[in-house]
Amino acid sequence: MGFTEYLKKWKRLIEYVVWCRKFFISLLLTLILVKFWYFGSVYVSNSSQQSKRPISVQRCMEDRLLPFHLEEAEGNANIYNELQTGDPEYNGFLPMVGNGLFALTLAQSPSIYLRKSRMLSLSVGWSPIVDVAKFGNDMDEAVVTHFVTGIVHKYTCYSSGLLTSTYIYAHRSRPNLLVQEMRIVNPSDENIPLKLIDPVVNLWPSANSRLVRVLETKSEKSLYHLISGVVKDDQINVRQDVVLCLLRKSVPHILQIEPRKSVIVEIPTFVHVETIPFGSYKERRNNIEDRCLESSKNWTAANFASIKQEHINAWFSLWETGLYISHSKAAGALNGNKINATIYYVLSNVLLHNNASCCPQNSTDIVPKNADYLTVSEGCYGGNHHTLPAVNLWKDLKTFKEVSEAVSLWLLTLEKQGCHKFIINGAFGVLQAMILSFGGFRFNSQHLEFKIDPKFLHRDYHFRRIRYNDRTFINVTVTLQDDNKAQLGVALDKSDKPYFACDGGCIEEPVELKSSPVYFPVKLTEPITSILYITSDRSHMELIKDTLHVHKIVEAPAHDHHVIALHRHGHHLGGLPVLFWASICFLIIVFHLFLFKLIFNEYCDKQDRYKGRYAKVSL
Repeated sequence: MGFTEYLKKWKRLIEYVVWCRKFFISLLLTLILVKFWYFGSVYVSNSSQQSKRPISVQRCMEDRLLPFHLEEAEGNANIYNELQTGDPEYNGFLPMVGNGLFALTLAQSPSIYLRKSRMLSLSVGWSPIVDVAKFGNDMDEAVVTHFVTGIVHKYTCYSSGLLTSTYIYAHRSRPNLLVQEMRIVNPSDENIPLKLIDPVVNLWPSANSRLVRVLETKSEKSLYHLISGVVKDDQINVRQDVVLCLLRKSVPHILQIEPRKSVIVEIPTFVHVETIPFGSYKERRNNIEDRCLESSKNWTAANFASIKQEHINAWFSLWETGLYISHSKAAGALNGNKINATIYYVLSNVLLHNNASCCPQNSTDIVPKNADYLTVSEGCYGGNHHTLPAVNLWKDLKTFKEVSEAVSLWLLTLEKQGCHKFIINGAFGVLQAMILSFGGFRFNSQHLEFKIDPKFLHRDYHFRRIRYNDRTFINVTVTLQDDNKAQLGVALDKSDKPYFACDGGCIEEPVELKSSPVYFPVKLTEPITSILYITSDRSHMELIKDTLHVHKIVEAPAHDHHVIALHRHGHHLGGLPVLFWASICFLIIVFHLFLFKLIFNEYCDKQDRYKGRYAKVSL
């Protein structure tokens, strides 16, 4: 009898184990189904707007935006689609072009903006951009701001197959020129009459318009709208008026797009801005309009492509200097897309060169040739703190108010931190000042210092083409090693003589820099000093260590693993998602609860079960 009960006990134990296995498998399947249901519902809610549009419209827009997805991931472009989200709060950065003389927003009540104090914030309340009337209800529209080229791309796809592509830019090196290029494609077999919406019929208050003929080629004249008027602002000096004069090419009201054909419409606009004594506009109007007409003399329709390339090259030359920062998944972390967007907006508010209303072409000098660059740069951003952690400088940039606040605060910060000489010398100088501020770089006497607290070096950085002088550019990188320690890399992008560098404290022999990176450990000193020194004077560098007066120099400690994990994965738990770890914890808890119940039933409650069984047998 004892042996039989022993076998029955093991049988019940096996049945419990099998039941537990079934329960855990069912629970796991339930969790998987819940997970897929959750993410599936999120996907459906996010794509509900897209699903309402025909497949042809979605495919058309996807083809247009495909080249920009990688650019957006790298922080070089921004995609803005107000039709899909319906709320600017969930859109990207505000589409805008600018060159220091004027700015033009292309969403949220598009308008030209003129200079007011440090930035372009005086709203005209009117935009010269020609638009296409809606051609059917099924459509999709997206606006792409390409920071690297300074061009805004606007795409509109219709269910009929009609596609309109508009390219808009405020010329970087010709600040009086705004260009709009429209390309309309009709892939259907029918002729499409397309109506154009010309904003000339509804100007801003006090503005007037008349038609004039402008010589575009040696023998051909075209019709242009000559528009001029006073731009009012209650906060501006009442003793002065700001006058805006535009010369914009006239466009037809109806465009006939033949079957399987495309049409290109090029619309140049010449912008002239003057500040005159209050109330003198009427008597000065003719002279102002004559000067506006004069600004179009160097323009010919034949060199449209070369002028566009000139604009792109000017932006390319600006972006040769910049900052790369590794992407962080931490909540609220600053990433490359917002950094590049902020740089773009700030540069769009500054002339390429501030020495003339129309900048010298094909010039990249940020200071006059007879000026000493080190004299201009010395004192710029004293290195007391760097600007990357400064939350107030990094706005969301979704509205013009946020953009103008960010630009104003940046220019004010740089000016008050000793970079006013850079700002005076135009966009190249402003960009150099911003890059110096990102890392707390400082020109001091005869050397360049990298003055930043090592505790901030928990991400990868690459500072491109820091300008040491007119003929020398330096690249500085910060790389996190496998042991979570930061390492410095310094390379010469271009140089006119030998250059040397030393790390924190400068107790080691100076190392000559090359075109390939030379690496240094990050050292922590007491008191805290710069972590890197660069100069062309070796003897000067050998004397630096005698002026630092540090009494302790150690290699900077490794960063905490949870900090690195937070940036790389968005949480402190490592590479696996939070849901995975939560599921594991839940399963472990449930398993132990059922194990406890199994043990309790077998060893604590068995006498009651035996009594019930014996009573049943006795009957």
